Amino acid sequence: MKRLIKIIFLISLAINWSACDKISGLYKDLGNNVNGNNDTVRKVLLEDFTGHTCVNCPQANKIGEDLLKLYGKQLIIVGVHANFFAKPIPAPYDYDFRTVAGEEYYTFFGVSTNPIGMVNRVKQNNGAFLVEKGSYASEISKLLDSLSKKPDLYISLKPTFSISDSSLNLIADVTFLKNMPQGKYNLCVYITENEIIKPQKNNDPTLGTTPNILDYHHQHALRALISPNWGDEIINGIPTNGLTISKTYLSFKLGKDWKPVDCNIVAYIYYADGPKQLQIIQAQEVKL
Repeated sequence: MKRLIKIIFLISLAINWSACDKISGLYKDLGNNVNGNNDTVRKVLLEDFTGHTCVNCPQANKIGEDLLKLYGKQLIIVGVHANFFAKPIPAPYDYDFRTVAGEEYYTFFGVSTNPIGMVNRVKQNNGAFLVEKGSYASEISKLLDSLSKKPDLYISLKPTFSISDSSLNLIADVTFLKNMPQGKYNLCVYITENEIIKPQKNNDPTLGTTPNILDYHHQHALRALISPNWGDEIINGIPTNGLTISKTYLSFKLGKDWKPVDCNIVAYIYYADGPKQLQIIQAQEVKL
């Protein structure tokens, strides 16, 4: 019965959301937010390319929020504001959500529509990584159903935050839970922010006023990378079961208008070479 309910939910999402726009100090120990050692569950990362002047993007955001209710901690979402629909224009759309990394990803992955996204950066049958918003649900379901619930590796994130100068230190421990293929493995770390209340264009009256929602709540917005844009190589070799690799990031400064209470750290490990190059193996998210 539970699986039947899930299938019905996924079908309804695919039917309802199909259109897309076309374009040419003292350090505080945050131990309570550290993922515990029992948090070894498979997690999927949905990267949603969005923009505040994209009229269909609120539909994609709603799909993401509905999927979070369905999958809980198995799903992590990052909203990547980039390119044309994210460019600041005269007020009220003068805020700049864009990031250097987001712009690079937008170009590299060949984005030409908004909204559109990637699910664990799994390459599709057409050779591209991108999936339309109407396929978010089915792609996430297909991926989770095809993999064991226990992940191939575990990511532990241990942040400390300085209230006095808004700087962050982070220890990321990666533990392999099985023997893995020989190759390069990269760690990428994001900062995201929820509850950024800024205007958003909208063409769906069921989601808010049209054509503008002036007090829209932007969620999961990519703010910056703590790591380089394509991550840090943590191993070039053969990871073995039980191997733990630690990476430390020091003195990352939050933006002046970011609200630390609404910020999260998102980290993931991906294949940096080989037949599954760029595909994400496991992701993790903790509150700042």
